[in-house]
Amino acid sequence: MLVSRKPRRALLLLGALVTVVTVMGACQENLAGGAACPSLCPDTLTVKDVVLSGTDAFDTMTNVIGVPPLGTEQQLLVANYTQGGLPVQTAAILRFDSLIRILPDTDTLAAPKPITRVDSAGLKISVLSPPDSTRDTILVQDTVTFLVYDVDVNAADLDTAAVHAQFNTAPIASRVVPRDSVKGSITIPLDSGWVGEHVRDGKRIRLGVRITSPRFAQINIGSANGGLPATLEYFGFSDTSKAFTQRNVNTHTTGTPPFSSLADYDLVLQGTPPPDSGILAAGGIPGSRVYMRFGVPSALIDSSATIVRANLILHQLANVDFGTADTTDSVLLQVGNVQASPSVTNIPAAALLVTAPTSLGIAGVPTLNFRPNVARADTIPLVGVFGLWRRVGPTIVQRAIVLESTGEGNEPRRYLFYSSNAPADSLKPRIEISYIPRSGFGLP
Repeated sequence: MLVSRKPRRALLLLGALVTVVTVMGACQENLAGGAACPSLCPDTLTVKDVVLSGTDAFDTMTNVIGVPPLGTEQQLLVANYTQGGLPVQTAAILRFDSLIRILPDTDTLAAPKPITRVDSAGLKISVLSPPDSTRDTILVQDTVTFLVYDVDVNAADLDTAAVHAQFNTAPIASRVVPRDSVKGSITIPLDSGWVGEHVRDGKRIRLGVRITSPRFAQINIGSANGGLPATLEYFGFSDTSKAFTQRNVNTHTTGTPPFSSLADYDLVLQGTPPPDSGILAAGGIPGSRVYMRFGVPSALIDSSATIVRANLILHQLANVDFGTADTTDSVLLQVGNVQASPSVTNIPAAALLVTAPTSLGIAGVPTLNFRPNVARADTIPLVGVFGLWRRVGPTIVQRAIVLESTGEGNEPRRYLFYSSNAPADSLKPRIEISYIPRSGFGLP
């Protein structure tokens, strides 16, 4: 006679269940207890907190001043105003190292002939509209006078001090433009005899453009990198020909490597003063970024511990210089994730190789609406960034971020933070991390 095995299976399952419940009950009574209990009941639900500062948290913390680098600007800021009692004045440097000096002969079989005379010379620039059209009346409040200077100097390409000094000389050209006409293409007449001399004698032309106005004035003009370069225009005459010529900004450099991007660039004549020693600055003119490379123990990032919270705590100083009546949130603080590999030891170069966290699929790292003129403790969530570092490993990218202003290089307001050299420990940057320790379950 056959006997059913179902009752026996039920008894075995019931026995196993009782055993599991008994073991679990024992572990719940003493989560730390016994040699066997940790592997059966790992402490996976306990969240632990750690606060790191100084060298335990950061490998490097510094300002990178001069962002964007000279010649890489997508647009050129030309400004002249006083904000918060401090002056802001910038100029555009436009270099025409190669000019049109010959014209085709009317006889197509004859060789081109050199230009002997120039007429109707002018410099054409493109004034860019602000992204927010409601700010037109804020950025240009009155008639604007464009002033053009001869800034050709016998100096190294990056010797901006020598170029700066040329703005102490008399301008070689000017044009007064009513406020409503400060837009689109603007041509500033140049002395045709002066331009003609440079064309005939094989000389280069390098011009500096700044503005004056009875009231606040700030404009952006097109750049070579942004696709709207300034143009030098003139009618050229040879013995037999006449032609209207146009030459975009261009440059011949002798540096190593050649600085081909210096066809045009922004020059700060008066701007944001350097931050005090031990103070981190994001924003300003010239632009500054805060570069922070983390030294968090690898046991936290690279182990199987689960980081559930990672906040960077910074203490912000009230920046009362450059106060503003602008009530819009035109200046925000944003985080960039450094994409340079650990082999990049040049910090200014690494600080430029950044990507917005959202572009890397990292959520929860917002662009922050912190007022730069308020003293406060700021919290920047970085748990998503820590997760990325764990996924890619320590040899692919630096474990570093940059803090930057959304008005970088275009707005004098900036964020100021205490560094690790702060006068009190409570003011120093720190990282607050909450994590769930690694499971000790021990399964293969």
